[in-house]
Amino acid sequence: MSSSSALPPNPLSATAITEKLTRTNYSIWEAQILSAVKGACVYGHLTGSMVVPKKEIAAKEGKQVLNPAFEEWEARDQQILSFLFAGVSRDILSHIAKSKTAQAAWAKIEAMFASQTRARAVNLRIALANTKKGNLSATEYFTKMKGFSDEMAAAGRSITDDELVEYILTGLPAEYESLVTSLVTRVESVTLDELYAQLLNFEIRMGLVHGGEQTSANLAGRGGGRGPNRGRDSTRGRGRGPPSTGGRGRGQGFSTNSQQRGSFNNNKKRDKPICQVCDKKGHTALRCWYRFDENYTDEKIGAAASSSYNIDNNWYTDTGASDHITSELEKLAVREKYNGGDQIYTASGAGSGHQENSA
Repeated sequence: MSSSSALPPNPLSATAITEKLTRTNYSIWEAQILSAVKGACVYGHLTGSMVVPKKEIAAKEGKQVLNPAFEEWEARDQQILSFLFAGVSRDILSHIAKSKTAQAAWAKIEAMFASQTRARAVNLRIALANTKKGNLSATEYFTKMKGFSDEMAAAGRSITDDELVEYILTGLPAEYESLVTSLVTRVESVTLDELYAQLLNFEIRMGLVHGGEQTSANLAGRGGGRGPNRGRDSTRGRGRGPPSTGGRGRGQGFSTNSQQRGSFNNNKKRDKPICQVCDKKGHTALRCWYRFDENYTDEKIGAAASSSYNIDNNWYTDTGASDHITSELEKLAVREKYNGGDQIYTASGAGSGHQENSA
């Protein structure tokens, strides 16, 4: 009989079982057990492919004695059986506790989970076929589909990379149609790594496009851009409309929504003009009797002027005007004499000569 001290050390003694077998994790448990026993070169003890030596052999005296080879095999088999017992939950252990060999225990475990494995493989394939990207990110969607594939492999129902690529492309939404078309029309196969990179790049591109559209919509909603209605009159003036006009005034005076104070408004045609001085129909400010009367102030005009706008003492440079004028010369660092023949009329109808200082 061989001495126990002559037996090689247990090859599985240093192998840690991270997850014990339950009724719901057979595929994961099987994967870790098989990798351990195959690495220790004792997989034949589970499948029965390792020939069992005779238990007894004939001695020289003709007597039957215990075969040392069988004793060594039995010791190794019990080590593997103990490894299996330690790797299952109490519920599973109650079903295999009476097993005498590692092969017998392994066969009982496979029988217990055979139908469950087949059902699991079918469910995983259905999940691969029906899973859609939806609101998942490209990374989350790809990882989820790859996880289904890995579980099928652990259950012994592996699918090829080409099949997984087809499942992933099938679950993409309509906005990915251009990407799907470009990939399925290729002659060479698409690898999983390449598909993942393409999904990430496409997702980034879609984010940039949608982000730009949202920004444009926000600007339009706030009136952040210059619209076509910029308060232009038929004649380019040298004044600037007040802030309440909603744009850069280019007429010869201030304008409001209710009336035009300045030059004629060519956008509205009237049968009779209305005087901007006395607010009467039939004549203009140029022919008004009161236009040179500094003491005359019409009540309607005063009320309209006070309600239409407030005097803004701030200066705003109109970059669209060719010249700028002011009577406050002390605010100008550079100025020059205006020698032209044009005249400037104020809202009261009073005119200024052409000898004003200008800047």
